[in-house]
Amino acid sequence: SMTKAAQQDELERRRRLEEQRKQDFPVPLLLEYTTVKSVRQEVICLDSSSTGISEDEDVIDLSSSEDDAIVHVSSASTNEEEESEPSGAHANDTLNRPDAQGRVLVNLNHPSEEKDVFLSPQLARAVKPHQIGGIRFLYDNLVESVERFGSSTGFGCILAHSMGLGKTLQVISFIDVLFRHTQAHTVLAIVPVNTLQNWLSEFNMWVPPPEALPPDTEPGLATPRTFKVHILNDEHKNTATRAKVVEDWARDGGVLLMGYEMYRLLSLKKSFVAGRKKKSKKSTGPVVIDLDEEDRQQELLKGIERALARPGPDVVICDEGHRIKNCHASTSQALKNIRTRRRVVLTGYPLQNNLIEYWCMVDFVRPDFLGTRQEFSNMFERPILNGQCVDSTPQDIQLMRYRSHVLHSLLEGFVQRRGHDVLKDQLPSKEEHVILVRLSPLQRALYTEFMNRFREAGNTGWLSLNPLKAFCVCCKIWNHPDVLYEALQKENLASDQDLDLDDITTTGPAPCPTAPNQKSKPLENPNPIGGLSLNQLQEKANQVITYEWAKDIMCDYRPGILENSAKMVLLFHLIEESVRKGDKLLVFSQSLSTLTVIEDFLAKRPVPPSPNMSGRDRPNQNWVRNLNYYRLDGSTTASERERLINQFNDPSNTSAWVFLLSTRAGCLGVNLIGANRVVVFDASWNPCHDAQAVCRVYRYGQRKQCHIYRLVCDFTLEKKIYDRQISKQGMSDRVVDDLNPVLTFTRREVESLLHFVEEEPDPSQTQLQPQDAMESVLRKALHFYPHLVTKQPFPHESLLIDRRELKLSKAEKKAAKKGYEEEKRASVPYTRPSYAHYYPASDQSLTNIPAFSQRNWRPPPRTEEKPVASVRPVQSTPVPMMPRQASAGSAPSDDSSGSSLGGFPVNCLQKAGVFVQRIVTTTDIVIPGTNSSTDVQTRITAGESIHVIRGTKGTYIRTSDGRIFAIRAANKAKSAEESATAPPKGRMID
Repeated sequence: SMTKAAQQDELERRRRLEEQRKQDFPVPLLLEYTTVKSVRQEVICLDSSSTGISEDEDVIDLSSSEDDAIVHVSSASTNEEEESEPSGAHANDTLNRPDAQGRVLVNLNHPSEEKDVFLSPQLARAVKPHQIGGIRFLYDNLVESVERFGSSTGFGCILAHSMGLGKTLQVISFIDVLFRHTQAHTVLAIVPVNTLQNWLSEFNMWVPPPEALPPDTEPGLATPRTFKVHILNDEHKNTATRAKVVEDWARDGGVLLMGYEMYRLLSLKKSFVAGRKKKSKKSTGPVVIDLDEEDRQQELLKGIERALARPGPDVVICDEGHRIKNCHASTSQALKNIRTRRRVVLTGYPLQNNLIEYWCMVDFVRPDFLGTRQEFSNMFERPILNGQCVDSTPQDIQLMRYRSHVLHSLLEGFVQRRGHDVLKDQLPSKEEHVILVRLSPLQRALYTEFMNRFREAGNTGWLSLNPLKAFCVCCKIWNHPDVLYEALQKENLASDQDLDLDDITTTGPAPCPTAPNQKSKPLENPNPIGGLSLNQLQEKANQVITYEWAKDIMCDYRPGILENSAKMVLLFHLIEESVRKGDKLLVFSQSLSTLTVIEDFLAKRPVPPSPNMSGRDRPNQNWVRNLNYYRLDGSTTASERERLINQFNDPSNTSAWVFLLSTRAGCLGVNLIGANRVVVFDASWNPCHDAQAVCRVYRYGQRKQCHIYRLVCDFTLEKKIYDRQISKQGMSDRVVDDLNPVLTFTRREVESLLHFVEEEPDPSQTQLQPQDAMESVLRKALHFYPHLVTKQPFPHESLLIDRRELKLSKAEKKAAKKGYEEEKRASVPYTRPSYAHYYPASDQSLTNIPAFSQRNWRPPPRTEEKPVASVRPVQSTPVPMMPRQASAGSAPSDDSSGSSLGGFPVNCLQKAGVFVQRIVTTTDIVIPGTNSSTDVQTRITAGESIHVIRGTKGTYIRTSDGRIFAIRAANKAKSAEESATAPPKGRMID
């Protein structure tokens, strides 16, 4: 199978690296490499044979077919000591150091006949230890050796470093090495469109072109790049200009930078043009087509396709690769059509919402490595989800821990994960405070009324099964009633797109026609832990949002009162106290209307005095946009975005203190180290969005201690969304980072999104006192507003503490792999629902098929419609049949009860609602041959015992030698009429 081949290739790659690692290297520092214990005490290899595997190794079946593929784990060491090194290749930073001469060796594991490959001098001086490990990791996966780069298709990998760890610098360093030491000609970098200019600037800064270096630059200080950098952006408006850029890149070589949407449009241009032609037929007037221009366009499109996908570049790099989380989306499909196998995914958050998204990303860089989506779901997704909650059974929790470890171990060869822990010694500390906020009386009245209306509507309401719609409405309530008031003033509420939620569009079903005239169909996603997939939530996305329920409460509402929202009161306290301390602050919100309301309140309030206020700053001056604060959202142009960021980060700018950002527009490609405080005003549906917002300030270049304030309304849907964030992050920690976070929430707490109003404690009984150990700004907030907070603020990380005592021991790891092996062997290999399992080979009976053994048999799921059988159904001839009657004097046979026939699970089938009857033929039955198997007729002789099987999907007969034949009814109406009853004795079966 393809899965077996992918695993075999990975095994061979790791074996070659292991063999080359044992050689002596001329670099002095690397002598230490032979004295420390192995970076990976457990080397997981994938193979399909037992060649070279000793008997004392653990063997694990990873196959998706009857052919075995194995994972073997070295068991040379059996001690129980905890491993001190991080998992993954080149993750031990004690080895990721320059040599005595300041050089950084890249090809650590190279053949003896190849030369050492070093980074350029300016890069060697700049890279950090974890970045050296990342560059070596990229080289091992994509190049391995110069000889193999030219003779093989190569492999892909995932560089999963957290935001702010310098993934861009690592990729630029690798590309520079790639062009200087291999025969690589083209590299395609697909990045978010708002980071295109940043990528170009990074290339020019780290590997400048020859003409950019000063003439007096010493040769040993900097090496110019040997390749060109091309960029394809929105300035290239038509096909001709775009084709010119692509043609120049394909001819001259180098790097091509382009956005995801641009790549999708270019790769799907043919179908797009065809669709446009169809629409033009609706025109009532004559249509004039320039055939010569059409031919020119087609030639340009063919040239673009050859360069981008067929055969494509030498290397493909996808920045923010977690966008490939929906394998059915058109962008993901277009990327998978690239023939290039050297694929790199850069992501700070490889696992965001669910494990299937993680599978999509892994399947992009290593196709078929984890099997099909269904196989992955059965072996990993379901066991891991079942054990995620504190009320999961002990068996489910143990299986979850085991499967998480196995999945992490399988991928560590080509997934390198580094977290923010590498910054602890290089950056000031970071504290994240979660503040659970109380609703104001008006907000509580609105929220209660909304939830009551939702409950009364039941399944018929516009919010039925759609928490995203409820979330959109609730945000207007708990952020500030002014936001809801503005929504009430709108005449057309159907186009209410206030929330900047990419999940609503990018994870829903996408049109993916496989043929020019084929209509796309919604594709199913397995439900996440909450029981509702985002695809299901999208089904009602076009419904009209109504606010009729709020009109009575809001009839006498006066906007502009800050105290109507406890969140807003606390926000302005945090803003003003931060300014008084001389700290700049970022405010993130998903709601664009909320940002506008914050601006309205800022315009009415004076800027507080700051320690470094300049003489030109007038006291008691109100906040002014683009002077004292800035705003960035999806409507901000790229040039304006860069200008605002540079002004805000300028240390000499002592007038600007606050930056308002929409969560989606401000969480990517933005470096705002000028600030050191962040307020996450509302919790995002996707946990990585809030985490990315935090990383705008906590990154290289930050000089101050960072404080993050997460404002969450308690006893509301927002608290449930935050709880889901913790659950999703905990799953990511287990699978990606191999950690053991505490099980914090019950399954009901995680799954119950649309819960109703709970009894909120009386503010007079729960007023909190500030603690001396609290950070000063937060301590003042609790001192002035204790009645606005429901619980003592707590650190965000406390819910994700790594329980070191829950780390799997050596014996448990072996047990995990053994259990995985046993279940894999017992499972039925298949790629899609099919009747193929019920058709044995010519020399095989049903007793040898796992699906029909009594121990392993499971009834097919009723909710899944199986396709037609692969063999042509036959129509039986009218033959009288009669039930077999046991003679009075005969001894009872071992299957007289009908419980089994040669191991056939009659009882199991009958319990599953399948009608099974054993009969004896009274006349010969001739069954014609089939095109898919044989043209030779099959004969069931008179007196032969057979089983008649009737289920919801059809009627079948099973012969005594294990063969199964499907019976097609001659009269559909008659067949449907008889389907509810058993076939009568002594009559034919249609």
